[in-house]
Amino acid sequence: MPTPEMLAAARRVLAYLATTDDVPAAPCDAIMGFGVFDLRLPVFCGELHTRGLAPRIIFTGGLGAGTGRLGRPEADAWRAALRGRYPDIGDDRVILENRSTNTAENIAFTAELLARAHPDLTFGKGLRRLVVVASPSRLRRVALTLRQVQPELTLFRQLPAVSLEAEWAAYGLQGLDYVAHLAGELDRIVEYPARGWIVAEPLPPEIAAAHVVLRAVAPR
Repeated sequence: MPTPEMLAAARRVLAYLATTDDVPAAPCDAIMGFGVFDLRLPVFCGELHTRGLAPRIIFTGGLGAGTGRLGRPEADAWRAALRGRYPDIGDDRVILENRSTNTAENIAFTAELLARAHPDLTFGKGLRRLVVVASPSRLRRVALTLRQVQPELTLFRQLPAVSLEAEWAAYGLQGLDYVAHLAGELDRIVEYPARGWIVAEPLPPEIAAAHVVLRAVAPR
């Protein structure tokens, strides 16, 4: 049974990891959705598109750690979810990268695909302003990774409403321990800069303290 201290730490960490930016005042070049089992997120990408935030949508994700029980590549499942809610968003508006298995590959394989098949959207050239959508717990690390490997991009992190209770329940349905998941995300933010994978961003003191609380109870 989670203690009040654990819940408070988890809530604080999730709010930090899921920090978003102001909605861009002018349209961006594309919306990039990083695949995971949560099919609310591609629908949210469609909502952003219909609101005029960007003319193109990119979904990236193959069969990775976040695929859950989708049964197919994340990008393909996201396209189907988007089509179900927004059937008028045609295939000419949506680009799929469905081979990647982790965040670094999401970005590298998408960069290769854009340069080869969509040169008008090459990172740093035709694509300079990017709306980023990812699972709430992964959003900060995705942005830090993009800033490391594609520093010329201007990023706008966006999410639908986030609830600790809903995220905890969704991960539980996938058989995943959410406390361990949150602690692991902070582990990566601390450890990955030394490997050159993400931009260094020291944890704020209150998040470092919450990390200690979660790590003390999270299974490894």
